[in-house]
This record gives sequence, C-alpha cells and structure tokens, in this order.
Amino acid sequence: MMDVREPKITVETVHKIDDELREQMLAIDEEAFGAGSLNEWSLPPFLHYGRVYVARFNGLPVGIAELIRDWRDPEMAYLYGYAIKREYQGYGIGTIMFRTILEGLPRAGFQRLQLTVHPENKIALHIYQNKFGMKKVEFIKDYYGAGEDRWLMEWKAGANEE
Repeated sequence: MMDVREPKITVETVHKIDDELREQMLAIDEEAFGAGSLNEWSLPPFLHYGRVYVARFNGLPVGIAELIRDWRDPEMAYLYGYAIKREYQGYGIGTIMFRTILEGLPRAGFQRLQLTVHPENKIALHIYQNKFGMKKVEFIKDYYGAGEDRWLMEWKAGANEE
C-alpha cells in the first residue's frame, strides 16, 4: 500500500548498491521490460562505467534509469533503460527523474541524449515529445529483432524543454 502523506520524491545517482537495493532495482526493470533486460550481470557495468539513477518515493526505490556514453560522439548519452514501478506511475516521479537526468547532462559534458521507444508506446512518445521537446530522429525496423521496431528519439540541450 502506497503512503501518500506528504510524499517526498528524490532522485540520486548511484555507484554502489547493497543486495536489497540491487533486488529492488532489478524488480523495477523486470516489471517494465520483462526478463533479459537488466540483470545481476549487466547492472554492475552500468554502475561502474555508465550512470544509474534511482528515484525514491518516501525513501522507497520506485524508479530506475541507466545511461551510457556514445563512443562515436562524446557529447551524446544514450538512455538504455527508464522505468517507474506501475503502482507509482502518475505521481510525477518519472517527470522529476527525467528532468534531473536532462539537467545533469550538460554539466557532465553532454549536449544530446538519445533513446529508443516502441512505436505503440503512445504515452512515452507523448511525454518525451510534448513534455521534454524530444524529436523523432529515425524509425528503426527490427531494432531488437524481427517485429521489434523502435523510434530513435533525441533531446538537445537548450531546445524547447518544459
């Protein structure tokens, strides 16, 4: 049961985690993307070589995001994963976490962020485009294999965000 009295939403960059936080983070990712996305083997490289964010609602981890650097373009970051637990969606947690990520990118030397989105994920497309000014860059057929098409979207620092 969610505690909604005076909700406190925080977002933090994490570098080291304990077993409990690891399990909570992996559960959030699995709820959103199913098995095979983030796991106990892929999470440590993100923590050490990428950037991992955790959103908390009254101290409880309810969101996770993972970013990596684009080796072809040192000013580009790629958002590998981004998820908020279903029961906590609609409280602005995702917006706060995404805004925190975008605000931190220029300070870290990044001017652009790219991500992919399922073409039928209308809610995500609407949020990325209308709330954060992201643009569709390319439709990529079979990005994750046969029938797994994606929109490649891009955010540019200083361009029309909320």
